[in-house]
Amino acid sequence: MNPTRIRALLLLIFSVGVSWVLAAMALGRFAQPDVIIALVVELTLLYFAYIERPFTRIELLLITPLLLFYLSLVVILRVFSEMVLMAVLGFVIYLILTNQDWIRQYRPDTTRTLLAGIFSAGIFYILYVIESGHWIYPGVILSLIIEGVLLYCALFRPPPNNTELSIITIIAMGTLVVGSYPALHHVVLMAVAGLLIYGSVRAEPRHPLTKRALSTGLVVGIIMTFLGIWLALKLGVVFLVGAEMLGAIILSAKGQYTPEENTIVVAIANSSAMVSIGVLITFPAIAIFEPSNPLFNISSDLYNPTTTLLFIVLVTAISAVFGIILLAPFRDRFEHEAWPQVQPQAYTINCIGGDIEAKKAVGLGLGISSIWVGATKVTEGLTGTNLSSFPNALSPVIPVASRIPNWIGISNSPMMAGIGFFVGWKRAIVIAIGSLASFLIWLLLEGANPAIPYEGHIRRAEIIYIALGVFVTVMAGDFLSRGKNDEMTPEEFEEKTSSSSSVCAADGMVMVDAPIKSHDLLRRLRVKQELFSIELFREEIRQILADPQAYLKSRRGQIPPWMAFVSLGMFMIVGIIIFYFIQPFPGIQIHWLLFLVGTPIALVSVYFTARAISETGMLAGYISDIVAIPAILLFKVSFVVITTFMSMLGALQDAAIALLVHLKLGRLTNVRGRDILKAVFVGAMLGTTAGSFITYTLFDTYNGFGNTDLPSPAAQLFGFLVTSLQGIGEFQLPGMDQFGESHPVLVFCYLFSFAIGGFLLGRELNKRGLSPMSLVVGVLIPPATAVAILVGGYINYHIKRQAEPEKPIAKGELIQQQVEIQDAHYNRTSRILSGIVAGEAVITVLWVLGTAMSVIFLAG
Repeated sequence: MNPTRIRALLLLIFSVGVSWVLAAMALGRFAQPDVIIALVVELTLLYFAYIERPFTRIELLLITPLLLFYLSLVVILRVFSEMVLMAVLGFVIYLILTNQDWIRQYRPDTTRTLLAGIFSAGIFYILYVIESGHWIYPGVILSLIIEGVLLYCALFRPPPNNTELSIITIIAMGTLVVGSYPALHHVVLMAVAGLLIYGSVRAEPRHPLTKRALSTGLVVGIIMTFLGIWLALKLGVVFLVGAEMLGAIILSAKGQYTPEENTIVVAIANSSAMVSIGVLITFPAIAIFEPSNPLFNISSDLYNPTTTLLFIVLVTAISAVFGIILLAPFRDRFEHEAWPQVQPQAYTINCIGGDIEAKKAVGLGLGISSIWVGATKVTEGLTGTNLSSFPNALSPVIPVASRIPNWIGISNSPMMAGIGFFVGWKRAIVIAIGSLASFLIWLLLEGANPAIPYEGHIRRAEIIYIALGVFVTVMAGDFLSRGKNDEMTPEEFEEKTSSSSSVCAADGMVMVDAPIKSHDLLRRLRVKQELFSIELFREEIRQILADPQAYLKSRRGQIPPWMAFVSLGMFMIVGIIIFYFIQPFPGIQIHWLLFLVGTPIALVSVYFTARAISETGMLAGYISDIVAIPAILLFKVSFVVITTFMSMLGALQDAAIALLVHLKLGRLTNVRGRDILKAVFVGAMLGTTAGSFITYTLFDTYNGFGNTDLPSPAAQLFGFLVTSLQGIGEFQLPGMDQFGESHPVLVFCYLFSFAIGGFLLGRELNKRGLSPMSLVVGVLIPPATAVAILVGGYINYHIKRQAEPEKPIAKGELIQQQVEIQDAHYNRTSRILSGIVAGEAVITVLWVLGTAMSVIFLAG
């Protein structure tokens, strides 16, 4: 490590240490000797790091006896605390990193010495925790064993290979799960962090899976995962923007930028986000529609935070692990599709390395958003005022503003304005129209009552039926358009193939994709042989178990099709064992027949979803959702069961799509498929651990889902559909119980009129080429959020209108230059807004995770 990076690392470590000590003093520990000593040590080390001055031998001879005397006094008086550990560990880290030449005389490998010091301090602290009476926690004992093994490995073991790194990852996940019973102790987090530190520091990966690519991917992955979860709970529609820009900025700061490493960063970040988002229907839907279930009912006596976190982790992990390779054997089938969302991403990754202005634009957006959101959080903490929206935030100054609830007005969120820009001004207007309907229901039917919370408003039957009516339009339009595209006359087929032919400018040759190619025949016969040859099946399993890497090399990275079916079978077996036989969670028993019937449909669904995303760039499919209809009407399953099962199928699908998308991205950026597979697996594990923790932390921080802060519109819509199907099965309609003694026929006609209105409005939007789904989003999100999105839509409209050429007067070079000018102007604005979106995500994730970590450490 070069001196500049050592200095930056030390400044960061001791700045955090000083902030930690000052926070402890602010909480009332200002008179404790260990806190005062820690403050003196951290300030001294921070000053030494700033002036880049190592300790001399005379200073070390003076400091070492004082340090030993201090530790002896701590042991005798039994006043050990985290402040003592911070002071001692800070001295050891500074000594190792700044006196490397002197230390190498006694220990050539300073990295081993640093790790040995860290793990020795961890063992010492865990022993203190055990002596304090916390030995009854299984996680504490397990953490002690892990720290001891890590100390041995740091001193005597060679660098871990890929297999050992995979084992370390599995152990980290298992430690987090086991250590959560009966409560998550903070030393468990310390042990997991130790495993990750050992793996990241000691590993010697090859390009492009370098340490900086993996570490950058984890950092950007946490940001993008939080952004995806936040948007899914806020809007129900997710736009993952800026991962390649953030990756380029961080990689450039660490050294020379390479597109291959940034591809790894993007694969880790987006895969983590996709896996986390895939299961986000389950948890909010249970919290909103099944409040009696103790899994997500904080006020219940049976509520156990550990059980809730374990439920989130387990549902995510099963789907992510077994879903990754579902489409890998069939990736060549999608190789020659358009991939409209991957092509520009690959272009950005390949070209952004030398674009200084692009980095400045993203950095400007990051700075503006971070300052604004950070100042808002600090002001809310100091004054106790809710500044989430205006004009409600002005209530202390303008009392009349308190008559407007905080979910009406305009949201104080730069991120939402940025999202409005990226969805485009047309969709922003459609979202605003849907939100206007929600506002009019509050104004006219609820009497503009400011005391009505959003979670009460969104459950109005009128809103439910408007959303259902529009959603019928969405599904009908999807199936009708699919059928229309599938049925073509010979003339239409000839026109389509002619228009989609690819012309090579170099030689003028025209290539038309035929429905069946001659060279595909042998490949299809080989696939049939692979699927049905038992001897080949056994031989390939033997080769995989003997040497997986050599097996993939022999097949040039191509995974055999039977592995997709084996993965699907393992998903069914594990799901049946956990959710049918073991039943670790209250009220959730998924019948084994539902796994057998519903899971194979997921493979069909994921195939057609892959077709959709490779041809149109849109990730949307309803085939797997159809499972809900027979499951509810025939199996009579409960709401919690069908919601959990459907989310597992959705996450299975998203994990498969994540690998397929990034395999295509890797081919466009010259990254090998096996490196992409490893990166996606790392992302899936990050989504399983960090994503689950973020989801639970948001639930705990904002006191549930379905409120003003986290309206969860996708879960609301899915819950409406499930409850409607359940009501039909019982010859009832949802929402009729809100009207008391009114005649059922009148209530039915009244509510059905709202559904008809939503259907007609959605149909009109469909006719004009607009998105009815955006209308559903607008109906189900707070109007304040929709107004912020509309602001971003106006910016989009203004930029596009400003950049349009007034009157194209000739064909050729002039028009091409005008298009280039428009792209440059639009790109700068989009990059600034990408930074704004990412900036709010960074500050919010730090605030939420900081709140959760402080609660865990204070509880410990």
